[in-house]
Amino acid sequence: MQIRKFSKHLGDSNNLEKVLHDTYKVLRGNISYGGNTQNGLKPDNIDGSFGSTTDTGLADTLFSVTHNLNRIPIGFHVINQDKAGSFYGTPTSLTDWTTTTIYLKCNVAHVAATFFIF
Repeated sequence: MQIRKFSKHLGDSNNLEKVLHDTYKVLRGNISYGGNTQNGLKPDNIDGSFGSTTDTGLADTLFSVTHNLNRIPIGFHVINQDKAGSFYGTPTSLTDWTTTTIYLKCNVAHVAATFFIF
């Protein structure tokens, strides 16, 4: 996590409070994925990105998830899904992951899901 630097010259009246909050989080070892904002999900202090799919298609069929990490990820966590099912990557799909996209499969058809990709 990167701590904000305090500056009395910044116009933000909550600057000191933000710096102290960041320092507190670091000292207590708090790790956060992030949360919802008005514009969608936003990561906090874990190096990763949110991605989602509204429909995985047929069972065991490769589908893509955009992440825009600007590096090839090493894994993913399922954050939310609308029905039971397991997500996985085949050895081939894992090697095809790119700096903007991962490829997964789900053993159940037509699942909507959100992922944290890291």
